Amino acid sequence: MKKTLLLILLATSLPLVVAGVFTLAVKLHGLVRYDAAYFTAPYLERYKTPSDVAIALESALQNDDQALVAELQGLRRPVRFEKTGGGVILVMLWARDEPYLSYLYIDLRDLHRQTHYLEQVNGRWVVSPADIHYYFYSGRWKSVFLPIAIVWWLLELVTVVMWVVFTVAARVRAERYG
Repeated sequence: MKKTLLLILLATSLPLVVAGVFTLAVKLHGLVRYDAAYFTAPYLERYKTPSDVAIALESALQNDDQALVAELQGLRRPVRFEKTGGGVILVMLWARDEPYLSYLYIDLRDLHRQTHYLEQVNGRWVVSPADIHYYFYSGRWKSVFLPIAIVWWLLELVTVVMWVVFTVAARVRAERYG
């Protein structure tokens, strides 16, 4: 019985352990995420406001300038954005989701919309790709984790209830029919 209860407790805590490991992995990755070369005085001055970065990103998207995109991201391993061509314009600040500002860009040739996320890091603003770091700090990971955890716990509840029913039924059967 103690072994069964221990297994039930371990199974119950599994989603929380997974969330903890995920959190730890993101936090550890955050320690080496950014390239210190992009956080020197000239970069801090050049990208001190979100609008500085948003306008520079518009230029980078128009000219497919991956070097400028890397500079705007400040990452050790910059993420390449999709090719857009010269028709991209900055439309507006789309949303404020702490700690991110979301800017909407539209390619006027095909009306393809792109949202890019800006955050303040080490005294300057950077473009944050929609990666695991973004999903963690924006809180969007919870919209995936919570339903999975609830389904897990419901399945576990059904399993435990069925185990109790079968155990009680086996005892009753043994008492009545020997």
